[in-house]
Amino acid sequence: MAPEEIVNRLSRKLLDPSEVVYAVTMRDLLTAIAGRMGEDALQLTPDDLLLARDEVRATFGHYLDERELFGLALDQWELVRQL
Repeated sequence: MAPEEIVNRLSRKLLDPSEVVYAVTMRDLLTAIAGRMGEDALQLTPDDLLLARDEVRATFGHYLDERELFGLALDQWELVRQL
């Protein structure tokens, strides 16, 4: 059976197969900025914050290898299922 057919069948077992599994919000980014800059962060402009957002998106897109993360997560999942 082709992987896409398997995905289609598995998707029918879920209420919402398009559910977001993990997300990073601007608030998460603001927390990281505040942790790094402290009160100096209060001087940042909206343009500065949007630039930080764009850089995070670009960095995630460049460095995030979803296949590697899925592999790690599924290895852990298989271990937990066997307990």
